[in-house]
Amino acid sequence: MEVSYRTLVLFIGALAAAILGIWIGLSPTGVVPVTVTEEVMVTHNLGDGSCIVDTTDTVLSAKTVRNCNLQEGTRITVSYEKGSTEARIVP
Repeated sequence: MEVSYRTLVLFIGALAAAILGIWIGLSPTGVVPVTVTEEVMVTHNLGDGSCIVDTTDTVLSAKTVRNCNLQEGTRITVSYEKGSTEARIVP
């Protein structure tokens, strides 16, 4: 049985696509970023309208919150994407 060159290329391409799909699907971040909402405490007020909060994100726990004029120690609810450097205040 002889396999044509076209069939072999299609088979290898399909196999590579399947392996890539499984690899992306099993990766911790995946293709679609994971959004997390949690209650945190303002750890630093930078004085320029930004605050720093400490989250439970295992990739990068410190997040910058823009438009934040709150005092240190204030508890707020923020939303962020895992691994990002910024968070948003949830009203």
